[in-house]
Amino acid sequence: MRTRWPARVVFVLVIAYLLIAIPVGLRNTYLRLRVAAKTAGAPLAEVRAHAFGRRYAATIDAIRQAIPENEPYLLSELDEPGSLLWVRFDLLPRRAIVPRAGGSPGSDFDCWRDQVRFEVVAVGSGRPPLFREHPVAPPPPGCPPAPWRGAQR
Repeated sequence: MRTRWPARVVFVLVIAYLLIAIPVGLRNTYLRLRVAAKTAGAPLAEVRAHAFGRRYAATIDAIRQAIPENEPYLLSELDEPGSLLWVRFDLLPRRAIVPRAGGSPGSDFDCWRDQVRFEVVAVGSGRPPLFREHPVAPPPPGCPPAPWRGAQR
């Protein structure tokens, strides 16, 4: 004769989980809707300043004005893994060149890296990124000029 106690234990555990998870989910939903209602109809810059902080929004706006849309920039992260994704999204449509640990994407990358004028370092969530402008070096011997240099070749 088979016992039914394992099925009953599983049923009780599922009910206990739901009794805990549903109130937590409802609370999170309420808090998010409250924030969304506060920012409804506000300009995009105001919403971004509210979500990320005024310093972050001001820094992103300054970087957007400094980097032309047709020129790439080097993007790296300092402390928090994944923080560069938000900075990269905020700086669109500018192209980001992300150097990866453990090697470069190709032989042309090493030639082009010195020809990039701008560098942005994502520091972490809630903190504004760091921005530097480098002097553009001519391509090293044997390297093609970067495609974004256009008529400066």
